[in-house]
Amino acid sequence: MIDESVIAVLKASLGDDGTVIRQLIDLYTKDSPQQLADAAVALAKSDMAALSRAAHSLKSTSASMGATTVCDLARELEDLAKRSDLAQSAAVLERLKLEVNSAIAAFARIRLSS
Repeated sequence: MIDESVIAVLKASLGDDGTVIRQLIDLYTKDSPQQLADAAVALAKSDMAALSRAAHSLKSTSASMGATTVCDLARELEDLAKRSDLAQSAAVLERLKLEVNSAIAAFARIRLSS
């Protein structure tokens, strides 16, 4: 889910005509799949510190863009990684992949209307 009020606040605070928001959406669309890939590699290597870092990055960027569900799942993954819970981390990462794809689709719709 995307909290569009976050987008509206960003737009207003930047005095944006839509150009910057589109650029931010493009960055999120490009970077979030890479952050997921980094998390998957870290999980496959049982590198919980790297998994925590990837989840933290995704959490932060998602929060700043209003991708609330992605942010919540990334926070959960970060916490699980810090507790070295490999099995639960794998399950949350799978849910996170689906949610990131949903967020990207929602951002594409928002981008078209910006």
